[in-house]
Amino acid sequence: MGLLDYYRQFEDVDERELNERRRERRHRERELALQRVPDLDLSGTEWPDFPNSEVMNASIYAARGRVNGYPDRHAAGVRAALAERLKVEPERIVLGNGAAELLQAAALALLSEGDELAMAWPSYPLYPLMAARAGARPVAVEGFDGLAPAVGRRTRALAICNPNDPTGEYVPSARLAQLLRTLPSEVHVLLDEALVHFQDAEDLNACLRLTGEHQNLTVFRTFSKIYGLSGVRAGYAVGGSTELLDAIAPVLGVNVLTQAAVSQALKIGAPEVERRRSEVIEERSRLMEGLAKLPVDVSPSQANFVWLAAPGISGLELANRLREGGVIVAPGGPLGAEDHVRASIRHAAGVDRLLDALKAVLDGG
Repeated sequence: MGLLDYYRQFEDVDERELNERRRERRHRERELALQRVPDLDLSGTEWPDFPNSEVMNASIYAARGRVNGYPDRHAAGVRAALAERLKVEPERIVLGNGAAELLQAAALALLSEGDELAMAWPSYPLYPLMAARAGARPVAVEGFDGLAPAVGRRTRALAICNPNDPTGEYVPSARLAQLLRTLPSEVHVLLDEALVHFQDAEDLNACLRLTGEHQNLTVFRTFSKIYGLSGVRAGYAVGGSTELLDAIAPVLGVNVLTQAAVSQALKIGAPEVERRRSEVIEERSRLMEGLAKLPVDVSPSQANFVWLAAPGISGLELANRLREGGVIVAPGGPLGAEDHVRASIRHAAGVDRLLDALKAVLDGG
């Protein structure tokens, strides 16, 4: 069939018939799409969606205009914006290549061979590695209340994740202040607030404000979670000790693209951050209500995930069975508890799918 003959076959087809064919085709495509619904990945803690396009464009614009020049190694613009928002002096803020890198730098600055880094467990798996890389010994204790009794002659720092990953536990500022009052001045508290935007137990900066009273408290935050900027590797530290801040600051600073993205996120990102925060808090409440009706053990959470166990089922088995139902969660073994899994909270559809998958597993489906 020639090209003209191919198109002549449509000359006698009216618009109504064409529209009907299009509707049938779209219907078939939707049915096929439903049959091929991809797995829902709830195993991570970073935000799954892109940031505002203007944030991404700011980074692209910087790449086109300043990629051949060195960045401001002090990140003065970003620090000024953060200082205004947090109501602290810019000198008490350091911008780094992610909160994790700043935490590791703090461990290297504070710990020596034979020293100890105490941490509640289970918690963020980076902390034992931080200690090991500094030649120190990680000391794991059960829960926040076990930290003060664990402080010994060689303890130089405490690592506290707040809200805690993976349990979701939040330590209010009053309890943190009480711990700080009991610690020797040479024992530093490294407070990891990567997930702090998801808590609604108290004011966002309640714990951070304690840095003004306690020289041995340093707070670490990230743009990887609620801001959705994991790929640009940006975090910051706020501390009472400028000596420690100077020690952990990147020698040559943070790259131009990252600074541009963070600056724009701080300038325009507040509504998006608040929307994401509100969505997680609302869906977390709904998920907890749903889980209360199921035969599972779940910890109270102030994070963007839940930490749960199904009696009689190992965490790995539960994760595998949920995977068969199209939901991916993180097995608890690598996170500190073999009998648990961690499942992220993102949106209503994700909560529904998680609850449905859990019901199917627990019903033996």
